[in-house]
Amino acid sequence: ATLTFILDDLSQGQSRTYRLGQVVFVRKPDKQIEVTKDGDDVEITVDQKIFTRYTMKAAPNKPVFYPILTPDGSHMTRRWPVEPTVDPGESHDHPHHRGLWFTHSVVNGTDFWSEEDPKVGRTINTGFERVQSGWVYGGFMAKTEWRTRDDNLIATDRRDVRILELPNGDRLMDFSVTISPVGGPLTFGDNKDGLFGLRVPDSLALHTDRSSKITGEGHIETASGTNDRDAWGKPNDWVDYWGPVNGKTVGVAIFDAPSNIRHPETWHARDYALFTVNPFGLHDFGRGDKGAGAYTIPVGKTINFTYRLLFHQGDTKAAGIAEQYAAFADTPDVSFQ
Repeated sequence: ATLTFILDDLSQGQSRTYRLGQVVFVRKPDKQIEVTKDGDDVEITVDQKIFTRYTMKAAPNKPVFYPILTPDGSHMTRRWPVEPTVDPGESHDHPHHRGLWFTHSVVNGTDFWSEEDPKVGRTINTGFERVQSGWVYGGFMAKTEWRTRDDNLIATDRRDVRILELPNGDRLMDFSVTISPVGGPLTFGDNKDGLFGLRVPDSLALHTDRSSKITGEGHIETASGTNDRDAWGKPNDWVDYWGPVNGKTVGVAIFDAPSNIRHPETWHARDYALFTVNPFGLHDFGRGDKGAGAYTIPVGKTINFTYRLLFHQGDTKAAGIAEQYAAFADTPDVSFQ
């Protein structure tokens, strides 16, 4: 597919049009994806409405995206514990499940996933190389340090984030992170608690009579058809978590790029509303011997992970998740007219 930008004369107040395959998008000059620095954070608005913030203030040991809002202002992540008094009826388990995050539970033996244990490590946002607004997309490049419980620097990364609004109001977030070891090899251990994902609202949890006390009316659908509880630990190109939020059917899908290691990756998608993708949990997921999921990056080398999130209206079929993934996996060439 070819992504063609047709640039109209904005001085005449005309729209700008761009085309992806056979789909045409039109955005007017007054429609913007704005990315604004706010101290050590960035705030992203879509057509002057807050979409999300990338912040160190919502979690004690990692940067997260919080809040993440639909166009009508509904939250797409659980609000506790970031906003603990908003809804006393919300679930209060796993306080480290905050917003949307990228980290792992065993990196050179240090736990970067949890936050309750005082011995956990920290991923620290150290600044931004780029902050960019625009009529097609907005985004930023953030720098991160990975520091152990003893404050030893073992890795750095760069996170490239881009936001795009589709014509129907759905939002795409492209997240690409490149990690570099510092001072020695970097090993991601075999453990289920990782790598990239979010805690969706309780109403999107699956209806369950099992040990989980969290009951919603949500569904998990996957590229392979291993749906709902059967999605956990399975390899899939994409997974979609959808259901009711404030009386509307909405969802969020995560797409695994074909360039990622162990693609299609395995998924830590649980019935109680935890939704992450993790290539390093093979033994925990029952897909190999002990340690099978571990992966080491030598000094002087890097590893990259690329994902797309689609925050959408409707269920998996209505949002065209399979078609959207096909367009993502077949990256288009770009031309300008």
